Amino acid sequence: MAVQTTYNETIDAARAGMIANEEPVVLISRTIIDAAGVGFGKVVQEAATDGSKDGQCTADIDTADMDAYKFLGITVRERSVRPETPNKFAQYESARIMRRGVIWVEVAGAVKAGEDVTVTLASGVLGTAGVGAGVVAIPNARWESSTSGAGLAKLRLG
Repeated sequence: MAVQTTYNETIDAARAGMIANEEPVVLISRTIIDAAGVGFGKVVQEAATDGSKDGQCTADIDTADMDAYKFLGITVRERSVRPETPNKFAQYESARIMRRGVIWVEVAGAVKAGEDVTVTLASGVLGTAGVGAGVVAIPNARWESSTSGAGLAKLRLG
């Protein structure tokens, strides 16, 4: 069993998937079907729209052609996940998913508060890329904070 050997003098301001404030949120749960699991602060969608995978979700948004109707939300950080996978939900674990509220997520580049939120389907990267081939807008989402480059930003849903 791994033992922590280094410690920071201060705690991080935030981590991907943390709920960002105390306002009311809407959370749902779904079973993760991805064999590799799903990290915190990731976009997930219904695993299948035909009902064959009822109650399940996936972060594999590229192959399932995500659109506004399949979007479920963003995975919320959870401290009660399996010890073997402390930074993600493992396959068949029940994931908390934010549908409404403010959550911290990782961004690959600068974002500006108030701008619309998009996701690149091939990578799952959140940002402000123009909607087009392989990039879709997340419905009812906008950036709640700004960044000057890659890092953490607050994303508002609903």
